[in-house]
Amino acid sequence: MKKLHMKALVVPVAAAALVLAGCSGGGNGGGGDTGGGDAATGEPIKVAALASMLYFPEAPPAAQAVFDEYNANGGFNGRPIELDTFDDKADPAASSTAARDALNSGAVALVGSSSILDCSVNNKTWVDNNIVSIQGVGVDPFCFATPNIAPVDPGPYFDMFASLWNGSETLGFEKICAFTVADDAAGRAATEQARDAWSDETGKELALWDDSLVRGQSSYAGNVAQINKDKCDSILIAEAGAAASQFLSEATNQGIDLPVLAQPSTYSQEFVDTLVYAGDVHVPAEFSPWSDPEDPSNDDWRALMEKNNIGLTSFAQGGYLAAKAFIHILENEMDPDAEITREAFTEAAKGMTEGFDTGGMTGDKWMFGPGDSHQANATTWPLVIEANSGEWTSLGPWFIGTDNGWVNTTVPSS
Repeated sequence: MKKLHMKALVVPVAAAALVLAGCSGGGNGGGGDTGGGDAATGEPIKVAALASMLYFPEAPPAAQAVFDEYNANGGFNGRPIELDTFDDKADPAASSTAARDALNSGAVALVGSSSILDCSVNNKTWVDNNIVSIQGVGVDPFCFATPNIAPVDPGPYFDMFASLWNGSETLGFEKICAFTVADDAAGRAATEQARDAWSDETGKELALWDDSLVRGQSSYAGNVAQINKDKCDSILIAEAGAAASQFLSEATNQGIDLPVLAQPSTYSQEFVDTLVYAGDVHVPAEFSPWSDPEDPSNDDWRALMEKNNIGLTSFAQGGYLAAKAFIHILENEMDPDAEITREAFTEAAKGMTEGFDTGGMTGDKWMFGPGDSHQANATTWPLVIEANSGEWTSLGPWFIGTDNGWVNTTVPSS
């Protein structure tokens, strides 16, 4: 499995190429100027990430940018943090190989991973090798139902729950027609769990449930044809950014302009710039809204991303926060006299008793801690693209899952 050296990596974003530079700007939350301005030159502390770079190109580079800044300011007691990223190409066999390569690299933890299937393929590997993963982008349900994995993002199943809640309880939609995609049986079960949790808490039912969507399908004409204004007063589309855009373009072709509940993967400037749709599009941001110039919580993140030519997306926020969380545990949870090993870091992460303060980028502190499952972040921030506005509008306030009946994602028994 080829290792990606982030300082010289060029990756595709839609039709364009995104060039990732290596050095840094400021940071926000965990980790500061610990070295008096002198660059770290000691023995590296090695970490690794598995990424489906075609789908989530910003997360590992964002983590790399944080570590570059940290290392330039002295690192951890003069030791730099060295991140190796392995592209699993969203392929199960490649992901398994990437996991072995990550372990063989000497990594003490996985930081900023952002893979479609890493958690489902490798969750037992991480447990068996006593290594923890602070995911930048948690996707499949095993990311939230495994002792050794704790994402910084809420994940697609919580996002769906939050979207449905916003639709029925805040916006007053009574006939939500939902279209979802599941990559496997566990994903389908987790999607159904999110739907059922919303229904149990609100006493409401969907007007339509179409779970037949397939990743990369060429046309959504048949799915969209099920929508009519007598049956539906709103649409939930639980698909990734580009696919959601294609779905909405087809809806426009069929004369549909109902309000939409979309997923956080659509929260990008590219999505709003290319959107062809005449209705409102509501999205639960997984972190504080980077598009809001009056929200200061992303100022340092934005400066660091722009300095490194990294796209401003939720995925970049996730990679950034994963790196900050790693540094926080290193500086605040590790025994200062202990050798920094995989076992010692795992013990420190699972022993967290106080959360990592994200500086307002999440609605609550982030925790790893003990337990067999980790919904470390169960908050979202409502946004909307008002019809024909061509821009994101921040709505708020934070939606707190624990206040609204959310239960951690589970996976089917094997």
